[in-house]
Amino acid sequence: MSGHTNLSAVLKSIKVFCDNVEYGFATTKQPIEFGDQILGTFQEEEGLTIIASKQYLEDKGLKYEGSYAKLTIEAHTSLELVGLTAVLAKRLADHKISANVVAGFFHDHIFVQYDVRQSAIDAINSLKED
Repeated sequence: MSGHTNLSAVLKSIKVFCDNVEYGFATTKQPIEFGDQILGTFQEEEGLTIIASKQYLEDKGLKYEGSYAKLTIEAHTSLELVGLTAVLAKRLADHKISANVVAGFFHDHIFVQYDVRQSAIDAINSLKED
């Protein structure tokens, strides 16, 4: 099933879900055991970036940054959809909220500071009114 490629349609029907888990970003050069507690990884020259719950990172003794909330855009967007990341990041920037975007196969996810997650959701939902 291919995802949506019409930016206007996605923005008019946008829905955001937050699982209310506190996440952190860590990095390691050591091998790690991949389990269902790790939300995502990305190999960089400096090391392996790990996105996981703060609890998991603390349990593994990994230093991490953040207390982030994961916002999921509840539309099956295509990886070829042009402009969604830019629109979402701009809307959040207008509200002084950072946006760390990760594209999955079915959904886009934005990590925002945990304490402003509801403001971020409201800001994104306001795109329906534009």
